[in-house]
Amino acid sequence: MAKFLVPDNPARQFTHVARLLTRYFDRRLAPLGINVANLSVLGALRNSAQLSQKELTEIGRIGQPAMAQMLDRLMREGLLVRTADTVDRRKVLFALSPRAQKLMATIEIHLRDGNAEAFSVLDQDEFGTLMRLIQRIERRLDELTDMDA
Repeated sequence: MAKFLVPDNPARQFTHVARLLTRYFDRRLAPLGINVANLSVLGALRNSAQLSQKELTEIGRIGQPAMAQMLDRLMREGLLVRTADTVDRRKVLFALSPRAQKLMATIEIHLRDGNAEAFSVLDQDEFGTLMRLIQRIERRLDELTDMDA
């Protein structure tokens, strides 16, 4: 780790750990043709048969242009199918392709095993404490960002 970073800065530490986790899981998922950024879309579509780009943008909390690029890439990779909404023909809906549906179980195994490996330095009590603390911080940050809106 670089020596010039401010010590005892939890926000910087969270950012650093998040980047390391993203790099780690991107490597685990690469053989499947996906990366961490794709997980919010794939997971949302697994839980909801079809969603619009706008809905996926809200779920993924990323901008429309970035979401459009991701959806195009996932369609080129054969992981998504696009159809017109039967109620509103102007609206486009996205769904998992049959290939992606089959791949979801393998993705879950990679994520489960990767989490087990990454967090194996913690015992069960420490892991529970970590999760509770992260959830508290997440709730607080949600409150703070809601105040800005």
